Amino acid sequence: MGADRPLRRNRDYMLVWAGQGVSELGSQVSTVAYPLLVLALTHSPAKAGVVGLAATLPLPLLALPAGMLADHFDRKRLMLSCDVLRAAALAALTVAVLSGGVAYGVVAAVAFVDGALLTVSFVTERGVLRRLVAPEQLSAAVAQNETVFYAGSIVGPPLGGLLFAISRALPFLADAISYAFSATATLLTRSSFEPERTEPRGSLASEFTSGLRWLWQQPLLRTCSLLNAAANPTWRALYLMLVVLAKRHGASPSLIGVMFAMIAVGGLLGGFLASSRFVERISARAAIRFDICITALLMPLLLIGRGTVFTAVIVALIEIPAPLANSQVAGLRGTLAPDHLQGRVQGAAGTLSQSLGWVGPLAIGLALQHFSTTTSILILCGWALLSALAALLLPSMRGAWETSTAERS
Repeated sequence: MGADRPLRRNRDYMLVWAGQGVSELGSQVSTVAYPLLVLALTHSPAKAGVVGLAATLPLPLLALPAGMLADHFDRKRLMLSCDVLRAAALAALTVAVLSGGVAYGVVAAVAFVDGALLTVSFVTERGVLRRLVAPEQLSAAVAQNETVFYAGSIVGPPLGGLLFAISRALPFLADAISYAFSATATLLTRSSFEPERTEPRGSLASEFTSGLRWLWQQPLLRTCSLLNAAANPTWRALYLMLVVLAKRHGASPSLIGVMFAMIAVGGLLGGFLASSRFVERISARAAIRFDICITALLMPLLLIGRGTVFTAVIVALIEIPAPLANSQVAGLRGTLAPDHLQGRVQGAAGTLSQSLGWVGPLAIGLALQHFSTTTSILILCGWALLSALAALLLPSMRGAWETSTAERS
């Protein structure tokens, strides 16, 4: 696990990376299919927003207990169990869609289960990284994970749109198969994913909140999580808004998938930037501040043009700084947190960062159904502006343009 060994030669890391990459590809296929299916069944943007809420709500609700699971049980078994159960849930949805009698409530329930298992898997996988790579490679490993995420985001949505156009069930079948592949890749790893036991267990309440207490005592990491919480509703809302507006303009499922792929190109460019040597020259403070401010600056451009391609290009530009911010903050968090707290710290970060993310899809779905498109975009712009002001003015974000050396020393 030495730093002199490139990540590409780290067998177990590459297995986990490949498994998570294929799993993410499947998730991106179904991500575009969920709102398309709900809109086809109900013709209601608000109900599509509720399904978006069902998919995103598990992270803030379940990240803390997921962290406890990751720190107290075999992490490999947890990852395997999540993949197997997600495959079963998506396979069940596939059968329901094929039967022709799938209900809106069933779609929402599967989206919630998928999101809940994703939460456990994500928190566990972030904790596992520290066991697979050297501490100085953590940011690069997270950045490489971000890159494969956006690569899946390029291929997945157009593939999902194409599969949906052929059959409404196919995107969910593809997602189920991707989880089976991920489970197989995890099963083939040889490293021990067991968390280190360095201190006796305390009370249940103490164990449950230990990751949150540790994170809260780190001023920079605490502030980054809270800023993410403030900004996440805007980012989450953008994707549902894109689907609804595209459908209103008569876009086909395939075109909507292509639009999502265009957006992912921005994230992929950011991922390559985050995995380059440039990452050593920018601090976590600077990365997250830049990410949030770029969103606030570019959001008003959505008022100028409503075309589907124009909208996709703007959102793609908003995506570029995201991988850099994610990799810098996650790398710093993974380096500083003790191994026996990795799962709970990642869970605490997920709880804080995603605590308001569910508001975005629900609010934009209701806004698009009851107000004009212009009003809906202005609501997003206002929220993005408030988030940017917080990133610029909070005392703990002073010195945001310093290099990351001081943060890691």
